[in-house]
Amino acid sequence: CAFPRTPKAQRARLQGGVVIGPAWIWECQRLQRRLPCGPYLLDGSTSSDSEGEEPEDAPPPSRSSPKVKKGAEPPQI
Repeated sequence: CAFPRTPKAQRARLQGGVVIGPAWIWECQRLQRRLPCGPYLLDGSTSSDSEGEEPEDAPPPSRSSPKVKKGAEPPQI
């Protein structure tokens, strides 16, 4: 999240999520590895520990292919 006090951030916290700033994404991309999110937590996050995180040396999650919406017809060629 760019801002800690948004409805989206609040929903994430209520569902047990951790709210981090965009700097975490940029640093993970720059270093080509997943970093711990603790230093990037936004004010008001419910957790400051690394519970539920993958190890620091874990590779970034692979990009999934685009998802097709249910009921959507395949493109006609």
